[in-house]
Amino acid sequence: MANRVLAIRRLAPPYDLEQLASAYGNLEYLELPFGVDGITIGIGESTKPLILVNSSAPATRRKFTLAHEIGHVVIPWHTGTIVSHLENGKVDAAYSQMESEANRFAAELLMPSQWLVAEFQRSANLEQYFRSVLAQSGASREATLNKILRPLPCPVICIHVDSAYRILSARKSTSAPHLPIQGTIVNNGSFGADNNFEQFEIDSQLYMSWTFVGRDIKEVDHRPWRVVLAQIMEETAAHQYLQSINGVLAAAYGRDKALSEPEICGAIIRAFTNKENLRGVLEHELFEQFVIKRVKELKQRI
Repeated sequence: MANRVLAIRRLAPPYDLEQLASAYGNLEYLELPFGVDGITIGIGESTKPLILVNSSAPATRRKFTLAHEIGHVVIPWHTGTIVSHLENGKVDAAYSQMESEANRFAAELLMPSQWLVAEFQRSANLEQYFRSVLAQSGASREATLNKILRPLPCPVICIHVDSAYRILSARKSTSAPHLPIQGTIVNNGSFGADNNFEQFEIDSQLYMSWTFVGRDIKEVDHRPWRVVLAQIMEETAAHQYLQSINGVLAAAYGRDKALSEPEICGAIIRAFTNKENLRGVLEHELFEQFVIKRVKELKQRI
């Protein structure tokens, strides 16, 4: 729905959000009590609803609130008067669902997914991408970090850390490895060496990011993959792990099959690094040959 609004009005960041809001309601800023971020009155009536935004909130929060209130107006099943709390806490299920829907709408309205992918491709690195989205969307650092990695097809992790490099919050794209738990100490080697690592500061806050690169494997062993795997299992005494080996590879391929061949190979190899019982298989000199052969065969089935 957010993308439909932007498409109809031919908008892409940066654009005038207040002007957009005026198409859907009458906007006023005033101080609202009890931690209320915004109120929209008269949704679904014959006249334009009244959109109230808390004037005492920081600028980035006001902007997200305004996008959130536009969501309440646009989403068809949101009607009547809605009092909005961006962090809705313990409330009834129906209200919580409406607030979550409006939050997702706001994030997409301010940072459209297709636009994010294009911005990432135009950026030299993740820091430049992060800063570009912040500048053009007007969203907060927290909202930006929460959204910018989601639509990316390639595997990327970005972690907000404290001065001791403990995780405060972390986000990743769908194809990236699993995240460590909050409070874990991380460093440039936390996700192996098969990535481009960055460390940077934004508004005195420290971030680390890992953009995972593909593994461009040349097929030099021309035997079938089953023969190669049989040799690996024989030389590592891993026969009992055959089902696990095939399962890990199939799961990684299924998750990342839309990526390029080197990116799929890289994702499969990373999936095996988390399996301690398969370390001998991973470290075998023929393992990459097994991976590239399986990937080529699986891609031929499409």
